[in-house]
Amino acid sequence: MKHGKEPGKQRLAKTAAAFALSLAAALAIPLPASATDDEVGCGAVLTSNVTLTQDLSCAGDGLTIGADNVTVDLAGHTVSGDGTGRGVAVGDRKGVAVRDGVISGFGLGAETVGGGVTFSRVRFVGNALSADHAASLTLVGPRSACLAEGIDVTGSSVLTIDRCTVHGRLYGSGGHGWTVRGSVLSNGHLELAESGSNVFGGNLFDGFPVNLTEGSNDNLYTDNVFTNAQVGFRAEHSTGAPNRVEGNVFKDNRYGMTFWVSFSNVSVKGNRFEGNRIAGILIDPIRFTGVTPYPVSGNTFVHNGLAAGGAVDRDGDLIRDGVHVSGTERAPVELARNGGTGNGGFVIWGPAGQVIDGGGNHGPCGPVANPGLNCS
Repeated sequence: MKHGKEPGKQRLAKTAAAFALSLAAALAIPLPASATDDEVGCGAVLTSNVTLTQDLSCAGDGLTIGADNVTVDLAGHTVSGDGTGRGVAVGDRKGVAVRDGVISGFGLGAETVGGGVTFSRVRFVGNALSADHAASLTLVGPRSACLAEGIDVTGSSVLTIDRCTVHGRLYGSGGHGWTVRGSVLSNGHLELAESGSNVFGGNLFDGFPVNLTEGSNDNLYTDNVFTNAQVGFRAEHSTGAPNRVEGNVFKDNRYGMTFWVSFSNVSVKGNRFEGNRIAGILIDPIRFTGVTPYPVSGNTFVHNGLAAGGAVDRDGDLIRDGVHVSGTERAPVELARNGGTGNGGFVIWGPAGQVIDGGGNHGPCGPVANPGLNCS
């Protein structure tokens, strides 16, 4: 037939061929790896629970979380980067859990912006972590399996570190409700700016000085060891609830604690200062910010100031004591129930008019002719 309709079989064959071409074209379009794939690759967007079956070496981002409540089991594998991208990009996803492996060599090991993630038994090697915009970041050990090399927490985000090892910078701005416990922090520093209601307990700060900058209040440091730093702990002016430094050990630092800018709104109670080369505590502020209602009390000072090297305060007096007070004429410091032995100079150095005797101090104390300070 020269004219008329094609036979049915011929029409079906052409339709099938067109569909096959269309399907092939669709399959050629690159799409993000599915969260349900058995083999998860670099750049995968994960929307359900996954378990890695091999190491990944990535350019750019490693794994991206694409849904709430996703668990990623690294299963002992390493996700490594080329110095760019993020190892785990959490974004604003909540309830995320990542466990049992290594994230290494990315621009950022992990980043969460308004989301919530818990890393259990994960080691971040050569890349830091970041949390911002009211995010929640949790790291859980044990210490041998939990490592962070730099953490930045900003924008009212919450940080929890439980039995981990931390190196590098630990920085918080506007952080509230932190908990850092049972961890070893070494070869770095902790700085808190305008942060409060944070608890640091049972940690070792080894070559890891702490700096509370102005505006940080209601932070608690208890049962920690601060050692091998130029200054173990430094605090600046704050208002509101006091910062509390209670029941810690400051050992083998240049100074255990210093208050060079101001001495206000801080409770220093029940600590042990031992073997700090210049002084256990130096209070020599340059600013008057009001009298603190919290005495320096119940502290023990042993063998401090034995390698002072001629250090002097702003008045030119030698510093080589357990606690050394100077420059506080406008805001005298109350001292109560402090004692010790074997310090290079005195247990307490507190010139007349610069200290208030709260009772129960045990000397020797100086300058010797100071009727305002009674040390038995």
